[in-house]
Amino acid sequence: MPDTQLLRIRIKPGKTPRVVAFIASIRERRSEALEALEREGMLVESFFLERLEQGDYLYYYVKTGNLPRANAIHMGATDVLTSEIREFVEETWGGISSPEPLLDLDLITGTHPEPGSGPHERLPVQAPE
Repeated sequence: MPDTQLLRIRIKPGKTPRVVAFIASIRERRSEALEALEREGMLVESFFLERLEQGDYLYYYVKTGNLPRANAIHMGATDVLTSEIREFVEETWGGISSPEPLLDLDLITGTHPEPGSGPHERLPVQAPE
């Protein structure tokens, strides 16, 4: 069963435009980002933005075969994108909390990639009859 994590990240005051721009730049570097996800064994990585009167928040959702290994591989990475992500986090992220998970269902089937294990074929999900 994959590991799942959600982080609620307070964006430092005045840094929301930088957050939006940086996430957009990752979309433009899709192949580089997907290589990093594959290397870390990530199945899903998503970002959401919430704008509130008291401040803005970034929600970071991941699903991976092994969260501790994925984090270790990420922390040891030396590629350009990962270095830029570290600078971005330092510049824009304030307090971080991890909400309590109550339910995590998915239809991800087949072999869950282990970090660093290379490409995996995704098995089709069969619809109920």
